[in-house]
Amino acid sequence: MPEPDATSHDTPEQQGPRARPRGRIFQTSTMTAMLEGVYEGTTTIAELRRNGDFGIGTFDRLDGEMIVLEGRCYRLRADGSAGEADLATRTPLAAVTYFHGEHDWRITEPTDAAGLRTMIDNWLPTPNLFYAVRVDGHFDHMVTRMLPEQHRPYPRLIDAVAGQIISTHTDLHGTFVGFRSPSHMLGVAAAGYHLHFISNCRTRGGHAYDFVLRSGRVRVDVGYELFLRMPRTQDFRCAQLGRGDIAGEIEAVLQGGPKP
Repeated sequence: MPEPDATSHDTPEQQGPRARPRGRIFQTSTMTAMLEGVYEGTTTIAELRRNGDFGIGTFDRLDGEMIVLEGRCYRLRADGSAGEADLATRTPLAAVTYFHGEHDWRITEPTDAAGLRTMIDNWLPTPNLFYAVRVDGHFDHMVTRMLPEQHRPYPRLIDAVAGQIISTHTDLHGTFVGFRSPSHMLGVAAAGYHLHFISNCRTRGGHAYDFVLRSGRVRVDVGYELFLRMPRTQDFRCAQLGRGDIAGEIEAVLQGGPKP
């Protein structure tokens, strides 16, 4: 099927089930909404899968970490359960794209999280665009976290993170799925890298924030278009979006909460 014209104003749904557009990211809700406790899902997994085969997110009431990989949507819960998500399940925040792996590099020397981010940054043509990032490899060390399901009255995300479940894995093969977002989109997305991990057995993983990659393959797609669907909920309409130190809170959330 021909690639959609870059000037097309069609929504992703209007592209049809066979379209795999390049450079287009579909996102539901924003990081600022998540910071303020807007956790009720509004978009189904079926809708996500019509808009991409690769991405990350969470589930209704933060009940599980989401990894969309090769068209399958996996749900990893804090209680240790894992499996493919039901198509009727809803998400309050997720981003997906059709992954093509346009840029491809090999990692042959061990590198930690900061080293890998720096390495990828040096390969990218500009920091001002979105990038979908996939890393398949052998990990000597991996730290992941998941959040337990939240209940009303919902806490702010920085407070919900205090109840995170942290898991440490060693000698593990698996895949990073995620995005690198430009700093000028802070609040819409988490500026910088936001990566989720899933093992090859598809039973272990979660939000990843510390690791040592022994060797692997890095593939990246450039994102030129962002289709953003805003929630149509009372929680979103009443949320005090954009207050406080957004950058600091997002960084703390991604790195496992405030440091003492």
